[in-house]
Amino acid sequence: MTDTRMKSTTAAEDKSDKAKASIRVKVGLLDTLMTLAGELVLSRNQLLQGVSTENVRATEVSSQRIDMITSELQETIMRTRMQPMSNILNTFNRLVRDLSGQLGKSVDLVIEGNEVELDKTILESISDPLTHLVKNSVLHGIETPVEREKSGKNARGKIILRAFHDAGHINIVISDDGKGLDPEKLSAIAVSKGLVTEQQIAGFSERQKMELVFLPGFSTEKITEVSAGSIGMDVVSGNIENLGGIIDLSSEKGAGTDIQIKLPLTLAIIPSQITSVGCDRYAVPQVNLDELLRIPVDQIKEKIEKVGDADVVRLRGELLPLLDLSKMLGIENKYVDPEKGVKLSDRRTHISDRRSKQHLVSAETVTPNSKDLVSSWQTRETKDRRSGVNNAINIAVVSSGAYKYGLVVGQLHDSEEIVVKPVGRHLKKYTAFAGATVMGDGKVALILDIASLAQMAELSTLSEVKKLTLSEEGTAETGKEKASLLTFNNLENEFFAVPLNRVERIERIQTAAIENIGENKVVQYRGGALSLCELSQILDVAPLAPGEQQEIIVFKVGDRELGLMVNPPLDTFEVSFDVDESTLKQPGISGSMIIRDHTTLIIDISELARAISPEWFD
Repeated sequence: MTDTRMKSTTAAEDKSDKAKASIRVKVGLLDTLMTLAGELVLSRNQLLQGVSTENVRATEVSSQRIDMITSELQETIMRTRMQPMSNILNTFNRLVRDLSGQLGKSVDLVIEGNEVELDKTILESISDPLTHLVKNSVLHGIETPVEREKSGKNARGKIILRAFHDAGHINIVISDDGKGLDPEKLSAIAVSKGLVTEQQIAGFSERQKMELVFLPGFSTEKITEVSAGSIGMDVVSGNIENLGGIIDLSSEKGAGTDIQIKLPLTLAIIPSQITSVGCDRYAVPQVNLDELLRIPVDQIKEKIEKVGDADVVRLRGELLPLLDLSKMLGIENKYVDPEKGVKLSDRRTHISDRRSKQHLVSAETVTPNSKDLVSSWQTRETKDRRSGVNNAINIAVVSSGAYKYGLVVGQLHDSEEIVVKPVGRHLKKYTAFAGATVMGDGKVALILDIASLAQMAELSTLSEVKKLTLSEEGTAETGKEKASLLTFNNLENEFFAVPLNRVERIERIQTAAIENIGENKVVQYRGGALSLCELSQILDVAPLAPGEQQEIIVFKVGDRELGLMVNPPLDTFEVSFDVDESTLKQPGISGSMIIRDHTTLIIDISELARAISPEWFD
């Protein structure tokens, strides 16, 4: 009898393993694969014939045809691995029904996107994290019917589970209309568990306090029969990132919580940005890539700053930490000498280091050797000897989960779809690499693990650099209103700013397109005429220097639009809005502020428009 039970159990396990190892494929896909295979064979024969007869034209046509067939073949094969998300989404109906019954809650689950398809491997790996997130929404998000009615809500709570395609990725959103997260309560729990200190918490924003739930060891509830077996949010985040995905959390106290997961369609082939350091190439997954920056040598001292011992780049008013990939991987960094055209070793410790008088020894400590150094510096040209196109700083702005930073690389190459291969055993201990791929020339490129690089550099997952940004701009001062300003120049040494919420858009036009109608300037814009002005019309400042192109800030004044012609650079800052309304007050100017050590005049858009076009206000 016992043997019979053991045999039946073994048979059931074998059947389950076979089910996991098998996949259902539509006959139509198999027919398409057979057709493409036949066309590939024909194109191969044509290519071989063209090569044997040295017919260049036939060889080119065959190569192009093989390229097209290969792309179609790749797409079709990937479709054979795709499974509808209904395979796992539909299982949550029973989960929510059972949990809400045990907890005495009334919860409706709405599922959208059952037809969305995802790679079978990812689909199986995402099941447990999604189950935990849905359980969390029922356990901690949705209130009891009595609590909901007291707060003016419908007695029945709602959870929406939605899946959709976006820019080559799959997005899964779990939303509930429950009580939301309480940042102060989360902070108190994190401090009591020793995960963070009270000093750290004091500088956190509400969003950063909510991100505390992703720290290992964080839990808001005691283990119960219902919650037993659940995994922590840190494990959920880790599982998502291991799949090359990103998890983002947003919540409003009393209104509900949204959790968004962004995943690649497949783990086999992923779009990536190819970069290089020295002679080696590295792939940055597109899912982790936010934008690319290229900073010319003559702008490095302005754009890249030092906070403590770390290099940071200012990007639209926010300081992002910089990681030098060459230093992270122990690769010698080089620069191109513009005069000799040869590569030389870079001995500078920080990216922001640039030769200037402050780097020389003081007069009191001059030695025989340092005298030669001073003399050498004095005879050099003022421009950096590393100036040149080849010495610009290339930065890939990347993010993964709670991490966001700038990755400094040697060169930026094309974006490519790469085939992911596991790294060899000798590279397993190097967590900086998520895999490898073989490039078109047969050489290997390693795929970077963005989250692991941040952990290696000990970057804060709660954006401590953000606190430094707030401190530097004075926004940490209490009792003062914060505001976002758009700054620009009239001439090089004339600094102005306008409230960012008054700006409709920023445009660049050809100067030749500007027309003069009487004393007014206009430009044909979006099917109409846009009135233009410059500050010299109402202020005692010099007129703008003519150029081929003109930057314009467009404002909305009533039901009209006004374009203010300015000089770049344009940048944004979040500052403590402490305006001196008396010293430099004049028509069109509401006051002045000190921004980045410059006296900056704050423009009053309404007064400016009234002075330029008084007939608008009649």
